[in-house]
Amino acid sequence: MHRFFVDPECIQETRASVIGPVARQAARVLRLRPGESVILLDNTGWEYSVRLSSVSSSRLEGDVVDSSRGSGDPGIILTLYQGALKSDKLETVLQKGTEIGVSAFVPVLSRRSVVRSSKDWSEGKYTRWRKIITEAAEQSGRSLIPYLGAPMTWQQASTSARGVRLMAWEGDPDERRNENGITRAGFREAVLPSMDRIRKEGLSLFVGPEGGFDAEEVEEARASGVAVVSLGRRILRGETAGLAMAAAVMYEAGELGG
Repeated sequence: MHRFFVDPECIQETRASVIGPVARQAARVLRLRPGESVILLDNTGWEYSVRLSSVSSSRLEGDVVDSSRGSGDPGIILTLYQGALKSDKLETVLQKGTEIGVSAFVPVLSRRSVVRSSKDWSEGKYTRWRKIITEAAEQSGRSLIPYLGAPMTWQQASTSARGVRLMAWEGDPDERRNENGITRAGFREAVLPSMDRIRKEGLSLFVGPEGGFDAEEVEEARASGVAVVSLGRRILRGETAGLAMAAAVMYEAGELGG
């Protein structure tokens, strides 16, 4: 059944009326007809099953035949602080991260970011990125749209993050200290003992841009209480690392079929 996020005002007790892009998509792209049913979502965690009585490119109308709390959102709050990436790579992170179960995305401007300023991201791009997140949430069965934050500097991100805080940093996993004297644990070894706390307080993951974090940023992370972790012997790209970490945490939390 097709799922659409709509404004809460579109759903009034036993009736639903939707205008705008959702109506155009339903009528022109999906070719829905009266008598068919859809799921409407108001971004409060509730889902409404609606039997359509009227379908046009300007308006959908129907009867609310059932409502229930959504079951597709994860039981843990996972925030991905993603080092600023080129637009197409960031779009991949937003889409796939939403499918995996990321609760919030915050772009981070670090020393090695190709994108150097929030001015490089117009409101038009943010509109597109929010649309990507919304469509991914609809497709993956979520009832809440993940939050997309404004870009932060690394210093702002490291001090504002909450819950268990982990930074991915590349290197030899067999070394407990790298050449700069920075201690690192393995990602799994950092996550498993912290699962109860992650369930209660949430998890903040820090992933660098294309060039990764530099040594000064890693030292700053440790000074602010962020644990620096290794992802193993293979070096993952900036658009891959956060998705891999999020999927691993969801598995350990029992969110992938557990």
